[in-house]
Amino acid sequence: MRAMIIRMLGGAIAMGRPVVIGTVAMGTVVISTIAPASAAQSTWVGQLPRQTVVVSERPLESAPITLPSSAEQAEIAAVRWVFETDAPAPTLKTWLCHGQLCLPLVRSRGETQRFAGRAASLPFRLRFLWPPGKHASGDRVITGGQLIVDYRQ
Repeated sequence: MRAMIIRMLGGAIAMGRPVVIGTVAMGTVVISTIAPASAAQSTWVGQLPRQTVVVSERPLESAPITLPSSAEQAEIAAVRWVFETDAPAPTLKTWLCHGQLCLPLVRSRGETQRFAGRAASLPFRLRFLWPPGKHASGDRVITGGQLIVDYRQ
């Protein structure tokens, strides 16, 4: 327990965050970090464009998904996504891209901090690949999608 507390304190201090330590009845130590007041956090929710994905050897990219101009000088803290397909597509491969960084998505719903610290001014794109094979026929429509971006000014 003591080693865990020391690691937590060290991490908070290394990130330049003030640390508040207090005690509660029964001798339990409560540790919390306080984010600097200058790092105001906001959340943007964008609708993902409806996309038809066909069986292909090449990935298909969505239109750019840009944050509002008020986030132009901000940096990303976390990103969440959700989307649906109109029918099962077990071999469909999906990536969430920001600039040149593309993150493979294992599920149609999730969250990542992999884009943390990157400029919110760059657009996001979804990339889909539905390779030919025995489970791939016709086309699939991606609907009901949202991209939720937490960012700091």
